[in-house]
Amino acid sequence: MSHPTPASFFKKPGFIVLLVALTVLAVLLTTVHINKPYSHFIGYVTPSPDGRTLTARLMFGEPKADGTFCEQVRGVEVNESTSQVAIDIQVFNTCSPLFSWGRVITTGIGYPFDVNMSLRTPLARRTVVDKESRQPVSIVQPSDNS
Repeated sequence: MSHPTPASFFKKPGFIVLLVALTVLAVLLTTVHINKPYSHFIGYVTPSPDGRTLTARLMFGEPKADGTFCEQVRGVEVNESTSQVAIDIQVFNTCSPLFSWGRVITTGIGYPFDVNMSLRTPLARRTVVDKESRQPVSIVQPSDNS
């Protein structure tokens, strides 16, 4: 009785089918988009009169028929120092599938959504920056935002 050689194993049709299937699976897994919370763009913030609350106005897509948004705020982060306040707002799109091979894009045009962030100390002369990009966020005083 002869034993198959290792080289002949790689020539069997079953092995080739398995190799092709694994290759296809690897390609699909590397191209899949996984829906997860993301840092939302913050155009500007408005401080409260006492400077202890910042209100960020986010722009969301059109509300659903029940009046709720596909986007949901999943987390707010505020890191304060003596010279600046770094902020981040994590948003999750509940209308997007968990796994997809494309991304569900919402327009985000014309539907404001305000998010309040509490500060330990008043804003005073500190700057506000986006935590991820470290770019400055505009501060709009309440009288300027009519």
